Amino acid sequence: MRASLPDQRLMQTTSGVDYYHWNYKFPIKYIQRFRFNAMLRLINGRNFGTLLEVGTGSGIFLPELSKHCQALFAIDVHDKMDAVKRLCDATDIKADLSRQSLEATHFKNETFDAVVAVSVWEFVDELETAVLETKRIMKSGASLFTICPQRNALLDFIVSLYSRIPANQEFKNGPDVIRAMLEKHFVVEKKYFFPPAIGRFFPLYHYHELRKK
Repeated sequence: MRASLPDQRLMQTTSGVDYYHWNYKFPIKYIQRFRFNAMLRLINGRNFGTLLEVGTGSGIFLPELSKHCQALFAIDVHDKMDAVKRLCDATDIKADLSRQSLEATHFKNETFDAVVAVSVWEFVDELETAVLETKRIMKSGASLFTICPQRNALLDFIVSLYSRIPANQEFKNGPDVIRAMLEKHFVVEKKYFFPPAIGRFFPLYHYHELRKK
């Protein structure tokens, strides 16, 4: 399954860690787009009543996610939600957009049937607080689809080459800590490492489908 991403001319950078343009730049676009394709493989054609994307950034994945739910929501801490709204208007999708921290949202308990988090956990200040807040706003049996970069010399070099910031300075939480925290609070339905076959020994990403206990 391949994610259909918006025309780059509709996009706007929303924060210092919003690297949406990497999705359109050769050769890093192949690594970047893998994240969205991995999420689609986990979703596997399902359609959810309510779906929330946390850390939506520029909103690049929203047009694709809108195909998999009846009501789409998105949050981020940046103050450029007007740019995300313009993208949604230009791509003719409806999404409830709001500026919120994942560590303390305004949503009621058990609001969402599914939550999508693409490269989010490594940036939050209080990891367990954010994970527990995500769990709070998910319905019983709801699904969490998430992907995080691993730490290795190759990926760290690529990230620092493009961002000009060393990976150990940009990421607040390491992959092993993130994976353990997610698996502590959720039931693992599926877990994969990328690249296939050698990913367990030389991973670039790990991605999960998790279920609320």
